[in-house]
Amino acid sequence: MWRSRVSNPDFRDFSSDMAIEERIDLEETLLPSLNPSRPRPDFDWNQSSAHVKSFKITIRTLQLDHSEKWWSFASWTVGFLMILVIPILRLIFLKPADDKSNHQLVFQPIVVVVGILISGVSFIFLSQSMRKYGIQGILHLDIAAEETAQIREEYNKIIQRGAIQLAKLFFPALVLYVLQKCWFYINIPLASLPHLNSKVANVVIISVLVGISWIFQTTTFLYSCVLFWKVCFLQELKMKLFKDLLLQRYDPEFYFNKYASIIKCLRSTSRRFRSFLALTGLITVFSALASMYEVVVHRSGTSIFMSGELLVLNIVNLTGIGVCLKSASKIAHLHRRIVKEASSMHAKATFAASKGYLLTPGKDQGFEFQEKVEQFCQAQDAWSRRSALVNFLTNNSAGISVYGFVLDRFFVHTSVGAILTTVWFFLGRSLTN
Repeated sequence: MWRSRVSNPDFRDFSSDMAIEERIDLEETLLPSLNPSRPRPDFDWNQSSAHVKSFKITIRTLQLDHSEKWWSFASWTVGFLMILVIPILRLIFLKPADDKSNHQLVFQPIVVVVGILISGVSFIFLSQSMRKYGIQGILHLDIAAEETAQIREEYNKIIQRGAIQLAKLFFPALVLYVLQKCWFYINIPLASLPHLNSKVANVVIISVLVGISWIFQTTTFLYSCVLFWKVCFLQELKMKLFKDLLLQRYDPEFYFNKYASIIKCLRSTSRRFRSFLALTGLITVFSALASMYEVVVHRSGTSIFMSGELLVLNIVNLTGIGVCLKSASKIAHLHRRIVKEASSMHAKATFAASKGYLLTPGKDQGFEFQEKVEQFCQAQDAWSRRSALVNFLTNNSAGISVYGFVLDRFFVHTSVGAILTTVWFFLGRSLTN
């Protein structure tokens, strides 16, 4: 049976004004009993330790550090050149040297426009978040510092794995990009740049400038997605610990206060990332539909290899959005598992408590009858507290929300279905025409 303060006078009250240190001590005391084979982590949370330094090195290498004025100025300068200036110059000067229909760069405008939009949104999001919240806030280190040593240890590993996760997403796209560009520069003759007559120098300058611009745009977007993945992983760790603590069947008020803090963190995360998620999601959908339409329209007069850069662009966009949706849907799925576990615990405790409290005034006289009445009242109090906790968990859709839409598996399935329906509609109209 769940322990209640009425039935157990020695029970400790975990109210909302409980000290953070006392709550952490309780959770760390319970953790060894949940997994006796796992030793208690001896991890000292230090906000200036290696994980923060690794994060600073990564963002400074990517020219995304806005924590100091000098780095912010350098980042904005590089971002302006790589995201806006070079792509616009590409639209103006990158043209084929002949008028053959299969050499025309018909997909270049949509590649440039989508690249500017999605990388610009990511860059502005990172700069504003870094300036408003700082490294401590953008990584939720203040929230993680209040958690148990086990959670801090796992989150520290995730922070340090940020560069590795970025490399896993970026290098496959880089290989595809290099292969496509090699074919492009070998088979498509390009018009010479102004005041430049050497074909070799012309190709080298164009390939280098376009390449570094693409690398900056791609890493900016993907690292924003990796940052969201890190923050979501912290929430996953907290919810998994909460699910394990449910097995201890402590007072429902303790679970209420703890889960209320988890929901508060999820709302904070949603507010910080909702603009980025909404805009990049819309740009990705627009890019996929526009790319499909352009490929169908120019299917007869253009080589399939000319759409290679368009393919790479959409792969990168879908990869980043896929990482974000997967991380967000995991949180919503964990919430459902927690509700299921709490409901099961409530039912088992209710059935166990209902046995032995049958009141028979004719047989149970005096003190025994009074004792059974008190036990029955205590059981009713425990039931009402458990019921309140289950109702709270059921009526709160914990998860990452974007302007009222919770990013769970139902949202993903519905969105994919709507997009596929639109795709079939466009294909039908395009192929008919």
